[in-house]
Amino acid sequence: MIIPLPIHLLIHFSLAMLTGYLAGRYFNKLGWGILAGFCAGFLVDLDHLLEYFLVYGLNFNLVYFFQGRQFIISDEIHLWFHAWEYVLIFILLAYLLKKVKIAKMIFITLALALSVHLLSDSFINKYPPLFYTLSYRAGADFSARTLMRPEDYQKNQEAKYWLGL
Repeated sequence: MIIPLPIHLLIHFSLAMLTGYLAGRYFNKLGWGILAGFCAGFLVDLDHLLEYFLVYGLNFNLVYFFQGRQFIISDEIHLWFHAWEYVLIFILLAYLLKKVKIAKMIFITLALALSVHLLSDSFINKYPPLFYTLSYRAGADFSARTLMRPEDYQKNQEAKYWLGL
């Protein structure tokens, strides 16, 4: 079952807010928790926009963006912010800055919110968690043909044909 983009985004937003709220309540820093949850659990998807601009430059077309043409044109999948490596970095920073309570709380919340985002993407998009590592995608030269399931890649090729690309 394909989940429509608005529902997909609503899931990310809701989980990000919930993660931030729970972390904020736990650490008694509600505002910071919600902000960190929002950034790592929802704004992480801004890498789709980054990918678009890397392909199209500053010529923005909302329809093209929502069609995912940036991936179809480039035939690559970078997703620079969708990476388990950042979770490890956030945990390491939380440990290194453990005496600075607010920094520790923010980095733990960032790690939790990003983890929830990546797990939900893995579930929704039906790709294994390994797909959401930069090292895995880099090892495949970010090639959509290599990274995508054959049936998904075929759909992209059909879309490229029908869009006249």
